[in-house]
Amino acid sequence: MKGAELPSYRVAVDVLGVHPGVAPPEVLPRAEEILAEEHLVEDRSVEITGGRPQVHLRFLVPSGADGDGEAEAAVRGLVRRLSAMAVLGDWALRRGPGRRWRTIRTGRAEEDLPEHPVDF
Repeated sequence: MKGAELPSYRVAVDVLGVHPGVAPPEVLPRAEEILAEEHLVEDRSVEITGGRPQVHLRFLVPSGADGDGEAEAAVRGLVRRLSAMAVLGDWALRRGPGRRWRTIRTGRAEEDLPEHPVDF
């Protein structure tokens, strides 16, 4: 019997722009760097969807009780940290493998930003 395969995930994040001082080509390697801190990144690319650039990353999550939950947490962390350099829009998390990627979660970048209450 072969060892259990690790679940494979793919995230697509809309990139609406970059912050001052950031060159657009810096976004994809930074996204990979962030995700690779705790997950094996299998592939990365920038694709144009609906006229907008999207960062695409395919990554593995160690087998466990809640692979989908861990993958979602990784994506939310990626979006939160990547927002420091780029203006992000929608994101979608899909589980593979192969040509049958199934969407399991979607969100918007601003939903993943911490709230900063203001006292008047």
